[in-house]
Amino acid sequence: MTVADQYARWMARKIRSLGQVPCGTPLVWQAARLYGHSWRLAQAHRHAGAGVSDALAVLSLSTSIYHDAHWDGVREAVQAGATVGQVAMALGISIDDARDLIRRIKERDRELKRYFQQASP
Repeated sequence: MTVADQYARWMARKIRSLGQVPCGTPLVWQAARLYGHSWRLAQAHRHAGAGVSDALAVLSLSTSIYHDAHWDGVREAVQAGATVGQVAMALGISIDDARDLIRRIKERDRELKRYFQQASP
């Protein structure tokens, strides 16, 4: 399946909950959908179709984008050499919470790496 086909499937997908946003969906694709749903809500007086579906999609997509960007940002900061204290300061959390978050991200990355290594022929 081509990237264009994957994108078309993504754009056709109904998004009403966080579970309907597949893991690994590119952030730019999620952002495009978020923009479309947000725009319809903002223009609700002009678009009879705007409503609950758009509102739920905005909630779901914004939550997914937040979590993806949050974890990716922490990972990039650590890989660039940021200390636990610097990550904690940037996120406005305690050093213990930042240390735990970094540990969970590293653990998840290891699990994903193992999974993809096993899935590859």
